[in-house]
Amino acid sequence: MTARQSVRNACIAMAVSLVLAACSSHDPQSPERMPPAPAAYNTVILPPVVYGNYQGRQISESDDACGVPDPLRQAVQDQLKARYEVVLPVLGTGRDAAPLLKIEIMDMVTVSAGGPTIVVIHAVLERPGLPTAQFKGLRQMHTQPSDITAETTECSSMDAVIHGLGADVAKWMLKPMDGVSLVNGE
Repeated sequence: MTARQSVRNACIAMAVSLVLAACSSHDPQSPERMPPAPAAYNTVILPPVVYGNYQGRQISESDDACGVPDPLRQAVQDQLKARYEVVLPVLGTGRDAAPLLKIEIMDMVTVSAGGPTIVVIHAVLERPGLPTAQFKGLRQMHTQPSDITAETTECSSMDAVIHGLGADVAKWMLKPMDGVSLVNGE
């Protein structure tokens, strides 16, 4: 090997070393240089729906002939699942960066078969680092006299009311502004 080849090989080795060093120091895929993962806004914590107070009166299970809380929670979860992973809170752990959506039933009316079916809810969305946003929704339905059959009960319209409220909450969650109220989705 001549002196010229030795110098050439040394220059090539230095150039390759410099290129490799430059590439590794600017590698955008390097895990230690990646910014922390964004907050888990694709997850919503949805505790069980509870009965709330309305005009100084505590709503309870005895006021609920149709068993609204669990189907209402399911309706909200079904509506939100296209955009979020909806989870129950885990006891004993601190709250992650996921928003917390609490829903209370403020009032409900189920009179008789064919009578009005009304449910009023209040939702509170707590988001880490952002102000709390509140939502009120009211859905009502009347069964037309021509639609009343022997199987019609006071809870016959409740499924439609509950699913409508689930859609209202999901609509609000697209842009959760504080103080929004919807009556029958409008």
